[in-house]
Formats: sequence, structure tokens, C-alpha cells
Amino acid sequence: MCSFLRWSSGSTLLSIAMTIGAMVPIAISAPAIAQTASPSLSQSVENFSDVAPDYWARPFIQALAQRNIITGFPNGTFRPEQPVERAEFAAMIANAFEQNQVRPLGDTGFRDVPADYWAVSGIREAFQTGFMQGYGGGLFLPEQPIPRAQALTAIARGLRLSAKETPANTLRTYYEDAGWIPAYAINPIAATTEANIVVNYPNVRTLNPLKTLTRAEAAALLYQALVQQGGVEPLANNVAAANYIVGRNNPVGQNTATTSTTSTTEPGDIYTLSTLNFTTLSSAFKAAGLANILRNGGPYTVFAPTDKAFAALPQETLSKLLQPENKEILARILRYHVVPGEITANELNGGELKTLANRPINVKINRESNQIAVNDASVIQPNIQASNGVIHAVDEVLLPPNLDLNKLGR
Repeated sequence: MCSFLRWSSGSTLLSIAMTIGAMVPIAISAPAIAQTASPSLSQSVENFSDVAPDYWARPFIQALAQRNIITGFPNGTFRPEQPVERAEFAAMIANAFEQNQVRPLGDTGFRDVPADYWAVSGIREAFQTGFMQGYGGGLFLPEQPIPRAQALTAIARGLRLSAKETPANTLRTYYEDAGWIPAYAINPIAATTEANIVVNYPNVRTLNPLKTLTRAEAAALLYQALVQQGGVEPLANNVAAANYIVGRNNPVGQNTATTSTTSTTEPGDIYTLSTLNFTTLSSAFKAAGLANILRNGGPYTVFAPTDKAFAALPQETLSKLLQPENKEILARILRYHVVPGEITANELNGGELKTLANRPINVKINRESNQIAVNDASVIQPNIQASNGVIHAVDEVLLPPNLDLNKLGR
């Protein structure tokens, strides 16, 4: 569970006037508690078996592997599409940069990062040098996947970057999805854009700020950050990967009227946002016949299971739910995630909330640690603002009481 009760849904993207709630860490340290073991990483290898010669991020990956900033796995793979967790990104940052400390971290560190945790030194360094922050209750949440917006924010903060141009103008110029940038990341992303640090694949104009960073994307961003710092040479113009560097061929501040475009100035509806950030959920909405309701109806509050939450279901169960013969059961489950009216995280109170399934969900709020639970699930990303409501991402699929999934049709 994550801290976010302090956030307001009223933050705006300057003149774009949009808010996407996101997890905004705050720095608090406390005694350490248990955490899982280290992932098995190997020494750096320049040529990884799963990074093909024509793979888009190969130049970034090779360059950082040569410098021991990133490593592969014992079987010789790099797993470029694997999501990056906060601990792993902290370790990458610690390997990549040598910044001066700007703040202390108590001897006890973070509660969820024990002294023998594999990334404890990287986490400590990333925090002390100002790149990354902790959460309320003295937590770092090392195993939480890091969104692209948060990764870019960390780079901007650690390198002390600030935007020289008007952030809203920069973001509108370069990103078709600028309206979905979380409020906390507006200035940092504008700054990293001006510095040619942002790398967008496959569409250089699509930032995907709420999507989880992959290992390949992390390599690209860190390489470009090192370019900005003078630590490595820029990619040659004839290298294909250079085409995905934002602003490389059209630097910020040198745009003409023909190159500047206006991005969407209103957030998408609930269904549209689900297709961008909750792909399994959006497929389920469509299969259950709820897409039009969530596109045109509302306002609603949706507790949206992440793709990882759906993946935790037995594969056979998920496949059956998406079959036409189980449409009503699927719709019942999905309606159980939707509450009439728009309720932001700050407006949630403990107790029951009636859903569109006519069954209540139970909301629990821990005011001391600023954490919210819905039934047995945790809200891991609150206040994703939609034009017809708000989405709170949860880490488990909510199942209505007395629902027997064993009775699903084939």
C-alpha cells in the first residue's frame, strides 16, 4: 500500500489544466523490516542473447553494460522488456552517477529495506543524492514498479535540471499525450525533454508517462542523462536509436509554428485511459459490454486492477472470463470495481461504498501511514483523472462475495 492521502486532485498541467494522480514519494526514514532476496544478476555482458542486433535499444544497453552500469542475468539474457522496480532503478542510478549528497538518511534507513537487502547501498545513495524519495511511514517500496514519469522525475531532481522554457508549451509541443503527465512530473519532464534525455519508442511523440519503465527504456534514459552530463558521447546520427530521442532533431526552443502541435487538452474518458494503462482491464470492459458505459456515462470512480493483478489470477480463470458464455459473470465482477460518482483519494472515507454490482466494497484508511485498502487490495496509484470520473489503480482483482469462479462455463 502506498501513501497518497496528502495529494490533491486539483493540481493542473498549467494551461493544459489536467491532473493525473500519481504516487508522489516523501522522505521519511524508520527502522528496517524484512524484504525479499536479491534478483540473480550476472556480471555485465556486452552482447546479450535476447538483445538482437536490430533491437531498438541495443546501443544504449551495450554502452551501459560496457561501463558496468547495468547488468544481465546468469543465463546471458538482459530481459529488456522486464519492468523495472524502484530498487533496481536506484541501483542503476547509483552506478551511473557520482553526485554529491544533498541530505542524510538515518542509520536505520527505510523500514522495508533491511541492512542485508541486495540494493540497500544503491537505495541509500539514490536517496542521499536527491534522485529518489521515500514514502510515508518510512517506506521506500523497493519492489514497486516505477512509472516512466517517476523515473524521469528522479533523473531531473538528481541532476538538478530545471526547465528554461514554459513547461506546458514544451510538453504540448513534443507529446501527444501531454495531458496525462502527473502534476508532480510536469516541470521535471519538461526539463529532461529540454536536455534531450527522454527517449520514446516506438513513437517519439508518445511519452506514456503512467506506464511502467522497462529495462530497455531505463538504459536509454540513463544513457541520455550521461550524455547531458558529458559522461558519454551522443549516439551518431546514423544510429537508428537516435530517432527516438525527443528533441534531438528539433531542439526545444528552436521550434517553428509548423513543428508545434497542440495535444489533447482534456483527459480521456475512463475506458480510453484503461486502454492506455490497464490493457487487461480494458479488454475485459469490452468483452463484458461495458466499454460504452465507461466511455460515455458517469461520473464514476473505478478501482482498476493492474495487468499484474489480473496476471495473478489462474490463467484458465482469466481466459474463461473473457469467453462470451461468461459475459454476465465478467460484467458482475467489473461492476464491482465501479462506484457511482467521482471520489478522489482525499475524499475517500473508511467504510462501505456501493458499487454498480449492488454489492458494497469495504474501504479501509490508515491515517497514520496514509494508506488505503479496498477489501484485500491496496491502492497503488490514486487519482488518475478522467473526463468522466477518476481511476484508482489496485493490486488485486476484487471479487464479489458468493461468486464461485469454479462454475464458469468453458
